[in-house]
Amino acid sequence: MLGSRCQHNLFGGAELGIPLLNLFKRYSQKVGQPPGTLAYLGEEPTEPVRITIIDYDETRLQEEEVQTVAACVPFIDTETVTWIQIEGIHETNIIEEIGTHFGVNSLILEDLMRPTHLPKIEIYEDHVFILLKSLDYDPTSLSVSREQISLIIGENFVISLQENRGELFASIQNRLRNTQGRIRNMRSGYLAYALIDVIVDHYFIVLEKLSERIESVEEEAITNPTSEVLGKINALRREILILRRPILPLRDVINEVLDDEIPLLVQDTHLYFRDVYDHLLEVIHTLEVLRSVVLGLFHTYTSAVSHRMNEVMKVLTIVATFFIPLTFIVGIYGMNFKFMPELETRWGYPVVLLVMVGIGIGMLIYFKFKKWI
Repeated sequence: MLGSRCQHNLFGGAELGIPLLNLFKRYSQKVGQPPGTLAYLGEEPTEPVRITIIDYDETRLQEEEVQTVAACVPFIDTETVTWIQIEGIHETNIIEEIGTHFGVNSLILEDLMRPTHLPKIEIYEDHVFILLKSLDYDPTSLSVSREQISLIIGENFVISLQENRGELFASIQNRLRNTQGRIRNMRSGYLAYALIDVIVDHYFIVLEKLSERIESVEEEAITNPTSEVLGKINALRREILILRRPILPLRDVINEVLDDEIPLLVQDTHLYFRDVYDHLLEVIHTLEVLRSVVLGLFHTYTSAVSHRMNEVMKVLTIVATFFIPLTFIVGIYGMNFKFMPELETRWGYPVVLLVMVGIGIGMLIYFKFKKWI
């Protein structure tokens, strides 16, 4: 087995969506362990691992569920294409079997059991390892869930590993069963492209839902800029930051597939991977636009709050201004000095009241004329 010729992993660190305390606790289990030590660092699993095989060519398709990776080996020695779908990465014995029967490096096995890893590609002589993230939007909690997907691509097989059971690749399974498109006529490289294409297409769905949330919060920020709205804006900022981490490095992974002469992925697939690359660029552009909009939302919120505060201060200032001259007059005649001439005037009191009313009306007219109120 040759060493890796290429590796892409632009940014280190862990996904922001995982609680930091739990993350540190899981990573502390690996401190001091030698490289390649297998340990699952994700959330506690709720279901056992499921292994499904779909073996196909132009004329036939066989699909079955097996219990061990060893049961998949006989399919690899045929001329057909075999898709081994493993749902669940928490059982180390199954991951070890992949290394044993398919000659996968222990460092790769270690990476695919670490759901916090960022997208990367490693190219070997007889297989290619691609790690990426799928995204899904939960309309109930209004949040985006992330799941790690690992692909091991051989000459006539693809092993896909995902954290949990789900319907992410149901459309690919249906295309294989119903002989839709050219997937049954192509080799393993095209199957890998189809799986990646589905993941990228889900990015568009997530961004569309996120865009709807942003529009809703934007309207609230303008009409009712409360502290709750500020919390929603900050939540959107965090969400977009989290989305950028798995999406941006994937661009370099696909770009490496296009730039490097990878025998397993060259045959009739470059055109399709270039299409995925174009879609990914569109996703990144849309994500950057949404990021700019959310940053603008914060400015909109602060402007709306400032405007509301200015309106309140304007009203209070006008009220105070009305009473300043009236208070001055009342203060003058409240001194009650003995020789104040107005104190002995018969009509002094009503005259002062009329003067005060006149001043108030005059100020009101002046404010209206200046369009201050």
